[in-house]
Amino acid sequence: MKQAYHSNASTNLHMRLEISKSNLTNSELAIKYNISEPTVSKWRNRDVFEDKSSRPYNIHYVLNDIEKTLITSIRQSTWLPLDEVWELVLPTNHRISRSVVYRTFTRAGINKVPEKEKDKAKKFKEYEPGYLHIDVTYLPKMDGVKYYLFVAIDRATRTLYYKVYDAKTAENAQDFMDNCINFFPFEITHALTDNGFEFTNRLIKSQKGNLCTKPSKFDIICNDNDIEHRLTKPGTPKTNGMVERANGTIKNNTLKINEYNNKDKMQKGLLEFLMYYILCRRHGSLKKELNVKTPYNAIVKWFELKPEIFKKNPLQFKKEILSLMSINNSSYHKQRCET
Repeated sequence: MKQAYHSNASTNLHMRLEISKSNLTNSELAIKYNISEPTVSKWRNRDVFEDKSSRPYNIHYVLNDIEKTLITSIRQSTWLPLDEVWELVLPTNHRISRSVVYRTFTRAGINKVPEKEKDKAKKFKEYEPGYLHIDVTYLPKMDGVKYYLFVAIDRATRTLYYKVYDAKTAENAQDFMDNCINFFPFEITHALTDNGFEFTNRLIKSQKGNLCTKPSKFDIICNDNDIEHRLTKPGTPKTNGMVERANGTIKNNTLKINEYNNKDKMQKGLLEFLMYYILCRRHGSLKKELNVKTPYNAIVKWFELKPEIFKKNPLQFKKEILSLMSINNSSYHKQRCET
């Protein structure tokens, strides 16, 4: 069997055997074989002349056994795409990379969705662009003031939009919906929210115990724009899991890796990630038949398929996003594009 040597080996088996049996001094052998004296000494003091394994005695893995089991369990129970599983487990260990999750899939033999499980992998009924999942998440205090991030994500294209507010009120929810209508390039047909008082009066009770039937400010703006406002079942936040995962993605890529000293810097950092997310960030859960990678790619594809549902073309939408970048003096161009 042919001997395999380390890539930087300066001797072979024949030379090592000669060195061990030679009566010459270390310096004489070093000159003879054009090697260092420590190398001569090493082979003189060894009984075995094959290269030892360079594998470390202790290998430190990013994932522990519990995290491996968690990733495998999530994948097998839901058959979520790679990126979505990664985003779910990232908050538990920020050292977990996308490639680590993929290698875990591969070792467990679950990197490809079985034919019989492909129906389960289709988590949502297929909708055209215009179905928004909306939620509110907390932001860090700045100068003693609490801030909130209203977030909306389109189900079909995964296009994201969010805005910072200093209160979680019905007025701000109404303003946010108005901003969504102006921001997204297509007509909004549905809005799915939880039962927070900023979105609905559904759970407000009168002194007599009767539930409120008066439409909320959010309902009013939806009704005025022919948008169907749907509510999740109370106590089941995972029903609106798409936007819950978006909340985690936003924080993992902004607040958890950068420190912001004031509100303006925080808003700038959030805006930079918003533009990067829409234009460049690869999204594994986009509909495979569309053959697209980013939310903006999906918008372009849907515009080709259904131009009648769009209020502005993709190029106009892109220009608006880039104009936000120039207005805010963003460093977006420094971000690495994943497409």
